[in-house]
Amino acid sequence: MALKFTFILAGTLLTAAFLLPTSAALGGKKGGGGGLLGGWSPITNTKDRQIISIGKFAVDEYNKETKSKLTFKKVVKGETQVVAGTNYRLVIAAAKDGGYRSGKYLAVVWEKPWE
Repeated sequence: MALKFTFILAGTLLTAAFLLPTSAALGGKKGGGGGLLGGWSPITNTKDRQIISIGKFAVDEYNKETKSKLTFKKVVKGETQVVAGTNYRLVIAAAKDGGYRSGKYLAVVWEKPWE
């Protein structure tokens, strides 16, 4: 399984996924059946090991790319989209500055299980 992460910062698109400070609500929980192909489905279990793993991956990649030191706290909410693989759009709670300040970030990760 391969995960691809990229981010948008200050409006600059770098590739296909992103991590941004956000106050937007995506509404919902873990996806699964019922959604249209290509449509977004809510995630119903944000404590699922795979969802947490993808959230941690997004924060780690963001830290590598930006030389930041965010610390993953939890996935607040999110959605999935079945495409060539699966897109995950997650609102992630993360701490910065040694955990004294925290915020919510929007991350999009593309999972390609065949790689």
